[in-house]
Amino acid sequence: MSADEIPLPDDEEDKRLMGLVAAGDDDALRLLVHRHHPRLVGYLRGEVGSQATAEELAMEVFIRLHRAAARWRPDAKLTTYLIHIAHNLVLNEWRRRTRKPTTALEFTAEPGDLTQRSARRVAELDEAFQRAIAQLPPEQRTAILLVVQQELPYEEIAEIMGAPVSSVKTWIHRARGRLRELLKDFYEKD
Repeated sequence: MSADEIPLPDDEEDKRLMGLVAAGDDDALRLLVHRHHPRLVGYLRGEVGSQATAEELAMEVFIRLHRAAARWRPDAKLTTYLIHIAHNLVLNEWRRRTRKPTTALEFTAEPGDLTQRSARRVAELDEAFQRAIAQLPPEQRTAILLVVQQELPYEEIAEIMGAPVSSVKTWIHRARGRLRELLKDFYEKD
């Protein structure tokens, strides 16, 4: 195996691809979108409660990434930069309109599917979680989604949110306690 065939670690590959995007390589941008889109949409869906809005915001993140490619510096991981852009878009979204309840139709099983009861339970859990997340203060909601869905360390969350690590830890602790309280009835049904 030659040195050219050794895969780069994700962070190094992201840096390489961003260099290509800055030079105008649209294929490199498509690769970055492919690599980061699912997790980004997952984070955004948790923040805004709507798959469609999450998809729209994710595309806006990549548009902004493309526009800023020439100015981007690899001081932090690209994932941190993407989540930072997404977080700012979420704040704008919250300011622009009120939050709408979400449904989880994508989890609904087809008629006759043996997993229909399980799929319905997953949909109910998803809806209960979305309702509970919506009741958290914005800082707690963002911090808990970044740690749980994105698996980011506290230091990266602090950087994204522009807050001290101690605040992030407090927000996450409080969010976990509040979510346990809000979801206890759901789990007691089992």
